[in-house]
Amino acid sequence: MRFPGTAGALLLLAPLLLLGAGYPRDDGSTPPTPTPSPTPAGGPVADPTFHDSIAPGYWLPLLDAPATPGDYRPGSGLPLLRPTRGVETQPFGCTNFGLEPTTGSCPGGFHYGVDLADPQGVPIRAAADGIAYPLPDYQFYGNHVLIQHVGGLSTVYGHMVRMNVAWGQAVKRGDLIGWVGTTGNSTGPHLHFEVRFAGMPIDPVPYLEGSPAEPFQLPAGWPGMAPDDTIGLS
Repeated sequence: MRFPGTAGALLLLAPLLLLGAGYPRDDGSTPPTPTPSPTPAGGPVADPTFHDSIAPGYWLPLLDAPATPGDYRPGSGLPLLRPTRGVETQPFGCTNFGLEPTTGSCPGGFHYGVDLADPQGVPIRAAADGIAYPLPDYQFYGNHVLIQHVGGLSTVYGHMVRMNVAWGQAVKRGDLIGWVGTTGNSTGPHLHFEVRFAGMPIDPVPYLEGSPAEPFQLPAGWPGMAPDDTIGLS
């Protein structure tokens, strides 16, 4: 069939125009391409053959944190912002999932955070104000961001397809810090989200709901801790 003139051209292009109208415009909330994140400038180069060197428990005691005010009270600033709206697919604690590290009390595997399932490319938001540190793709957490908060609290965001922070960058609650992916030890796109106090993993759910347990005492010299009134440690 032949369509003469301008009217014919418009009829031929109509399906393509309608198809294009179905895609949202790029507003910067999704990564342009799922390319690997580069090694962060100023950050350490972890040894992928040494598990502890790339685990949050290794880095958190060494990374600068925001100064904790002298009148700070545990629980200030809670609840934490949920970093995505994904469905929880794996809880904190003993899961008997073979890919998780084993402990004495959980020989079947212990999960240090919660998994929130989302399609690849969904934006991930900072749960609270703090100082962010990106670490590149390795075997376990994949591309992940650590954020140091006041009061000895830290959050961890794992398996990102791409990170969106610089080393030591100050971030605010709700800032875009990366996008959901499946890098590292992952079986599909999701966010692995951890909450840690003094580097120790704790159940994130009470912090997301605003009702955490009373924290234990911070170790002397923990990054950002308030000065000690008795012996002047900071």
